[in-house]
Amino acid sequence: MRRILVTGAATWTGGHLIRSLEQEPDTEVLAVDEFKPRVDFRSELFDFELDRPDFAHFVIDAEPDAVVHMQTVDRSALLGGRRAHDEAVVGAQALFGAIRRCESIARVVVKSHVCVYGMGPRNPSVVAEDAVVEGTRGRYARDLRSLEEYVELTAERRTDATFTVLRFAPIFGAEVGNPLSRYLRLPVVPTRLGYDPRLQLISEHDVVRAIAHALDQSIGGAFNVAATGQLYLSRILRLGHRVSQPLPRRAYDIAVKGMSRADLYLPGHVKRLVHHGLITDTRQMTDVLGFAPTYNLRQTVLAGFGSLPTRAAQQ
Repeated sequence: MRRILVTGAATWTGGHLIRSLEQEPDTEVLAVDEFKPRVDFRSELFDFELDRPDFAHFVIDAEPDAVVHMQTVDRSALLGGRRAHDEAVVGAQALFGAIRRCESIARVVVKSHVCVYGMGPRNPSVVAEDAVVEGTRGRYARDLRSLEEYVELTAERRTDATFTVLRFAPIFGAEVGNPLSRYLRLPVVPTRLGYDPRLQLISEHDVVRAIAHALDQSIGGAFNVAATGQLYLSRILRLGHRVSQPLPRRAYDIAVKGMSRADLYLPGHVKRLVHHGLITDTRQMTDVLGFAPTYNLRQTVLAGFGSLPTRAAQQ
């Protein structure tokens, strides 16, 4: 019996990964989150805040064979900035402290984000996994960087286990409902005047596939994960039949604040993304990790807008 502990079970990605794992024979899933799941699954949900001592004790007592850490989304809108920071950083300390002590854990997969590189006008045109980038990092990106440092330190001590970090491009999809997807699907999309960044994205469903793929491998390291291709923001909006409304900085800031009051909060890393863009090198994803997304970037965009033709229509 394989026992897999999954944090972030309440997220769309977490719920769908758990559903997928539940279909595998001789697999038990230990789902962990403090919120009600967005996606129903059969496995028991364990209500823990990651930065509490009882969570670390739970991990050690449960003796899982593998850990998938997906409670890495920006929850500042739900918890507030300070609480979200504490849960992300202190929670990562607690989790990886427990992993060091739990000898049953042989595989760890961590969901990260390409914003760890930082974003800014001086970024290289393409960013590889080992790049040192001087782009601006907000709180969320710094928290993810701290998380990855805990992973590296734990991997040095637990040489008998495999640690895989997946740095995902921004997730776009019709179902996931994250801030970027909701922003891009607005009928009229406010953008910064003079900015038309190049973007990479990945389909919500390919994210689940990538995590499941990494869980079945024994390949450690950090990997950029994104759909093949790159598109300018203006092209993405045209594919979705959306109207781009370029605004000067002050008017743009007012529009973004107005969106927050209408329950469409744009985190700092998303705002930097749609200003400056970010393109990563994904050769390690295919050549080393052996993963290939189902959708290329154009298909990812069309699927996110609900207008991807069926296979029969494409033939």
